[in-house]
Amino acid sequence: MDRPSFSSIDIWADCERSILQVLLESLILLSDFTDPAKHENDITVDLCKAIKEVRFNKQKRTLSDYGNVVIQAQNQPLNALGIVENNTSLRKKPDMLWVFYDENADVPEKSERYFTIECKCLYNNKTATEYVDEGILRFVLNEWGYGRNEKSSAMIGYIKSGDVISYLERVNESNRNHCYPMMLEELGVTDDDTIKQYIQEFDAREFDPQLFTLYHLWVCIGLLQNGENE
Repeated sequence: MDRPSFSSIDIWADCERSILQVLLESLILLSDFTDPAKHENDITVDLCKAIKEVRFNKQKRTLSDYGNVVIQAQNQPLNALGIVENNTSLRKKPDMLWVFYDENADVPEKSERYFTIECKCLYNNKTATEYVDEGILRFVLNEWGYGRNEKSSAMIGYIKSGDVISYLERVNESNRNHCYPMMLEELGVTDDDTIKQYIQEFDAREFDPQLFTLYHLWVCIGLLQNGENE
């Protein structure tokens, strides 16, 4: 029996769940792969190594397709006839693209699906503000176009030092200033107390789809402290 396409049932939701689970397991392993003193891009390379290990083991065990992950590839065109592409956004490079192939898509431009992931370091109040201005904003503005044509994407926060609650408050303050929805914690996602998962539900962006979910997975890779961050 042929497998249904992404458009016939919500296979994207299944892929989304698989991706988030692999990301959570990979973030648990990240401390074995990286050093908090490293630059953001180098930590992301290490995360990708952890993702490949987790994904490889899951595929061997379940015989399921967990897609492929590429680092810092340019936004991909829609490849639809008669559609004028946004050339500015096509020059942008998200930190990771998680690629799935839908062999039963009804048109070629729907055969490749992309789950976009952007990664940011958090170690002071300035980086918490930049998390929005140089991160979340890219999933909203047409100039960047992250997550275009898909229902969801994710951001990873590498917490090098400081207080998680203070960072969340600062990020949500910046969200409020941009009139973006608040990030809300999803409880019970993992028993690992070094990882937090948040969800942000958009009902308007500068491009489609307007209804869009941005997941945020934060992992503590450095020293934590209680109280205000600098």
